[in-house]
Formats: sequence, structure tokens, C-alpha cells
Amino acid sequence: MNRAAPKHRDDLAHAHALANGDPAAVRVFERRHRPVVRHALGRALRKWRLEAPVEPDDLVQDFVGGFLFGDGGRKLRTYQGRASFSAWIYTVALRWFQRQLARQRLDRRFDGLPSVPDPQRSPEQVAMAAQEAATLRAKVATLSPEDQLYVRLFFVEGLNATEVARTLGKGRSAVRMRKMRILERLRAALSVGAGHE
Repeated sequence: MNRAAPKHRDDLAHAHALANGDPAAVRVFERRHRPVVRHALGRALRKWRLEAPVEPDDLVQDFVGGFLFGDGGRKLRTYQGRASFSAWIYTVALRWFQRQLARQRLDRRFDGLPSVPDPQRSPEQVAMAAQEAATLRAKVATLSPEDQLYVRLFFVEGLNATEVARTLGKGRSAVRMRKMRILERLRAALSVGAGHE
């Protein structure tokens, strides 16, 4: 069932023309679809309120020129006409912007666990907690980049499964299963590192 619905055949032809760099198709994209991309960025920015300023024009251009049209229009060629091209562009752009903004925010904030000392803990307890945090950071660093992003979203940003799924463009059940597998891997690694459980 990969055939496009008849009402989206024109959109499918437009997407292929864009992927091939057709100047007329690019002009239509600039007039009709770049505003859709900017709207998706606006929605993503409302969700991910970054402390540092963001250059919207740069992000839009990174998406359009780098992601959408890059690599010979490879992403454009994945459009199959099952939805309107505008709806597809909006969804793809929103997911891309959410991932980019999440990474920017997390890159600024994720330094492992907080290092502010608790005045009610003894120096020995503080030292033990610091050692445990260092061990945990080392174990997290051995995960794949995508698993590290899950760790950041769940445990640093405190997002729930629905929010993580929306941000990464995944299903909630898949996100929950991934979280469970990551936790199992970390528990096993920490258990081996400690030499016991």
C-alpha cells in the first residue's frame, strides 16, 4: 500500500521535483511551504524555552537546506503522498526542531548529577555520592548517543513518556520499553562495577 492517494498525487510530483532541484518547484516551496516550516519552529520554541537566544532563520535554513534538501533530497524522496505535502512538511519539521532544541538545551544543562553539597550529609557521604555519580556518568557515557538522549530527557529534564515520545517522534510504548532496557543495562553495569548487588 505504498501508492499515493489520488488527491495527493500532485503533492507527490511536487516533492519529487523538489528533490531533483527543479527551480519552479523550489519557488512554490518558498512561497507555500517555508511559512509552514516557520510555524513548526514557533511551536517547538514554545515547548522548549531556551535560556540562550535562538536564531530562527538559521534553524529554518538548517532544516530546509541541510536536512530536507541535503543529500540529494533524500528526505524529500521519503514522502509517499499518504497525507498532504504541507501536513507532512509540518510533522517532519516539528520533530526535527524539537530534537534540535532538546539537544541544545540538554547540551547546556547536562553535566551529570548536581554537585551542590548537602549540608546535612557528612563529608564521607558527600564523597561516596560523588563517587557514585562519577561511576554513573561513566556508565551513561558508554551508551549509544540515542540512549544518552533518552537518559537526558527522562532523568535530567524530567519528561514523562508521552513528552519524550512526542519530542522524538516515537510511540509511547516504544519509549517506555527503551527506558526499561536502558535502566536494566545501567543497573547491570553498576552491579558489575560494584562487584556485587
